[in-house]
Amino acid sequence: MVIICEECGKVYKLDTDKLKKNMKGDSAKIKCRICDHVINLTLNENEIIASENPKFEEMNEKSNLDGDSLSNDTDVSSEIADSKDNDDITNESSQSVDSSKSKKSRKVISSKKYIFGIRSKMLLMFLVIPVLLTIGLSVFSIKKMDELASEITFQSTEVVKQLAEESIINKAKSVASQCSIFLKNNPDLNKDDFYFDLDLNRISIQQVGLKGYTALVELPNPDEPDDRFTIWCHPDQKLIGKSLFKSFKTNLGDDYDNFKGIVTKLKLGKGSFGYYKWYEKNNIKDKFIAVEPIEQTKYIIISTTFIDDFTKPITDLKNKSLEATQKTRDINIMICSILIIIIGLCIIIYGYRLSKNIGVLTDAADRISIGELDVNIIVKSNDEIGALSEAIIRMQDSLRFSIERLRKRR
Repeated sequence: MVIICEECGKVYKLDTDKLKKNMKGDSAKIKCRICDHVINLTLNENEIIASENPKFEEMNEKSNLDGDSLSNDTDVSSEIADSKDNDDITNESSQSVDSSKSKKSRKVISSKKYIFGIRSKMLLMFLVIPVLLTIGLSVFSIKKMDELASEITFQSTEVVKQLAEESIINKAKSVASQCSIFLKNNPDLNKDDFYFDLDLNRISIQQVGLKGYTALVELPNPDEPDDRFTIWCHPDQKLIGKSLFKSFKTNLGDDYDNFKGIVTKLKLGKGSFGYYKWYEKNNIKDKFIAVEPIEQTKYIIISTTFIDDFTKPITDLKNKSLEATQKTRDINIMICSILIIIIGLCIIIYGYRLSKNIGVLTDAADRISIGELDVNIIVKSNDEIGALSEAIIRMQDSLRFSIERLRKRR
């Protein structure tokens, strides 16, 4: 049901069913919010009629044709009241609504909630998506850095190991060659005196790497067991004259057969080399051994050392690079976290202010459209939102002046 105030032209759209329920008797009154004009409503054969508005039926027919928007005889733009206008309906015994309250300025607050509003979109576009992309790029970059560092250290370790193996093998060949010359020049030297001969000791016992050494060992006779290799020159005097395999059996542990196989392979007439495990103080390390025969003698030279004597600098460098990578990762995570918090707070605060101002302007425009021209619009902004609020205020003033002019004409 649509009712138009005769004094100011304000249009009210009322719920007929609700109006009938609130009416006591056959009549009721409604007061205009703009001009305080009272309109009498009467119930006649289940139909509500505005008795003081003779043009009501004609305008009601126009409203049915035009939909929700109406216009009066003077072509003034009409406003349509929302469901809150029903609260102005009173019966004859109730008190009338105070006009001063309807004219009082009030701050507009938007109550409409959006599932996916401006703040959500700003957080998604300017925070969530960039953060996810940054995290993905950082993880990819760090992963590639780790792979590159691991590949470089691995390749470097392999190169150093190859150089170390060649160095140990060459040391065995060099010492075997020197011992061969010495023994040829001293044919009367007894093997029991090898250790006490300073020149032979100096030649046959040389340092290999940091903890490695060379030693002179006698091959078994044809009628002796294959594993009878006797030590005659060794850095440890306690091992002189003892079996090579029996002396090292405890330290070789489960790798005893492997070590024995490397040394006995020498009987094929050429030098041999390989890796074996060394057990010492609950610690297992890889050692490399090279075995070379001394020409025209039944003696051999073994050259052995821990392989990490050569690879330790590379391993230390790898560990340092991993620590540096970890620190860099932690620093990046900390910086990204701080930036995310700062950017998030800025977006949340700015998005809140922006959406709040837009909500205020939206609510103000809705209230102006239903005739509340006294709405107080408060928007503090120096950007486009501020310009929009000023435009709405100018429109509000223009509508107010137009309505006042129409009143004066009447």
